[in-house]
Amino acid sequence: MQHTSGDRSARLAYLLPSPVEDHPGLSGLIEFLCIHAGKMGAVNLLAEVPDSAPLLEVMRKNSFSIYGWESIWQLPVRSSENLEKFSENWQRMTPAEEPTLRGLYQTLVPPLVQTSEVFSGADVPRLVYRNSSGEIVAYVESLSGLRGIYLKPIIHPAIENIEDLLNGLLALFQGLGKPVYLQMRSYQAWITPALEKLGAQTTVHFALLVRHLAIAQYATANHRILTLDNRQPEANASPMVNKISDNNQMQK
Repeated sequence: MQHTSGDRSARLAYLLPSPVEDHPGLSGLIEFLCIHAGKMGAVNLLAEVPDSAPLLEVMRKNSFSIYGWESIWQLPVRSSENLEKFSENWQRMTPAEEPTLRGLYQTLVPPLVQTSEVFSGADVPRLVYRNSSGEIVAYVESLSGLRGIYLKPIIHPAIENIEDLLNGLLALFQGLGKPVYLQMRSYQAWITPALEKLGAQTTVHFALLVRHLAIAQYATANHRILTLDNRQPEANASPMVNKISDNNQMQK
């Protein structure tokens, strides 16, 4: 389980042994991890499970709910000489651009996802992509490991040329000598044709799960007595009552 101090959510990295869904101690293990995540300060526990795995139903029976879907695409290897021109529109993010990226995230990512995955601030390294007018229309976060590079893009659907954007990512990352993978969430499925045209291949599909560790508390609002000029109405004051008689005449 992974958790960074100050983050709202912790994340399950893996469960062993595999397959684990039939293990009699699985539910107890999940409860222990939830308690431990809460002690670390998390209010959510996130997990990614292959959408066809039996473990998905087991997790749902243990109070996890689905908040999204994603697929992982492996980008092809291309000649760098033909791709360099596409990388010019990608630049490192500056701290002054953080509000723009936050607005892009809040606009494009569904609220259900945002409650589980809160936008992180300027301390996260990102690359931004500008259109021909100089406006930021996409950004990407990257993670590097022993087996490859993992890209997490947010792309506005009004982008002028999605193929140029993807070719720019290839030019920037494939030269590092590792396979390059791209995360595609269900709310960005519109880029699928561009990935297929590029020659990318989908590898695995995940269900995104969350278990909320905190219970919402609702405060009861006290009734207020209406006052005029800091004075309460006299207790013996008779209210004026309007009645409509059977002959539709108003009486007081």
